[in-house]
Amino acid sequence: MKKKIIPAIIIILAALLVLFRFLNREETEVTYESRPTVTIEQPSQGDITLYTEVIGTIEPTSKADVIPKMSGEVLEVNFQAGDHVEAGQVLCRIDSDALTSLKLNMDAAQVTLAESQRNLSRLQTLYAAGAISQQELEQVQDGTESARIAYEAAKNQYDLQVEYTTVTAPISGTVESRNIEVHDFASNGAPICTIASDGQFQVEFGVTDKTHENISTGDTVTLEKGSAAYDAQITEIGSMINAATGLYDVKAVLSEEADLTTGSKVKLSVIREQALNTMIIPLTAVNYDGGTPYVYCYQDGTAVRTEIEEGINDEDWMQVLSGLNKDSQVITSWSNELVDGAEVLIKEAGETE
Repeated sequence: MKKKIIPAIIIILAALLVLFRFLNREETEVTYESRPTVTIEQPSQGDITLYTEVIGTIEPTSKADVIPKMSGEVLEVNFQAGDHVEAGQVLCRIDSDALTSLKLNMDAAQVTLAESQRNLSRLQTLYAAGAISQQELEQVQDGTESARIAYEAAKNQYDLQVEYTTVTAPISGTVESRNIEVHDFASNGAPICTIASDGQFQVEFGVTDKTHENISTGDTVTLEKGSAAYDAQITEIGSMINAATGLYDVKAVLSEEADLTTGSKVKLSVIREQALNTMIIPLTAVNYDGGTPYVYCYQDGTAVRTEIEEGINDEDWMQVLSGLNKDSQVITSWSNELVDGAEVLIKEAGETE
């Protein structure tokens, strides 16, 4: 009996000892850090450039409308639309009734001059013999000089009109259009064709007010046609809005030879807005309250809400016009515990959340 009681007592004592220790043990309190860990960054100086896409039209850098300098019937035409012509090449010939009148005037002036010259020769002989006075000789000499001037004027006028009957190409290039046929009446006020010059192309396009404020002559724009891309330099910027398009007209000359055709459409990337060497911060740091932008800045262990004046922004950066300085410590990470006055910890390099 004793042998059975002793083990039972031992078990009871052990159980009591365990219970005593459990009831009297010191509880260890675990403390967790509640302050959010943030990353900070000072504002930097940088550039932000925003582009807009527009459609432009390819044109030759120069073209010439060929207009006859005299009217008349077209006798021959030596070109077709699409032909390449050289400067000075004969394009067509014109016949004019005015030439007949000019030829008669020239012939009459030539007869008058010849008669005056014969009369002068006769009087010079008489003057040498003392038969006439010097005054009479000088009168005939003056008349002969007047006849010579009249003849030369008539001849020049006739030769000039003869030259005008032959119409030549003023520049080398490709004939874009042909507006005459043989036996048509050519007018000295209407072009017979248009020639696009050889060499460089230019692109013509329109821009809005905002883009107009941010581009200058000499700026480079990029144009695309299919898979090909080319650079062009702005050479002309209109100062008035085109009433037909509501845009400002702009021209840019391609800086290299291009496999393009006159009249083809291309896509251009043009600067819409630009801020150079300006204060910028990461776009992810910016929050909005009722449309007002603000950031949190780190000051003495707390997050301080700071309103800013924003400028332009791209996908990564925002321009700051006011509200920050170069020494501001902008909190660039996000936390749902980040509020004005909240205590925060700075995340050290290499530290994980």
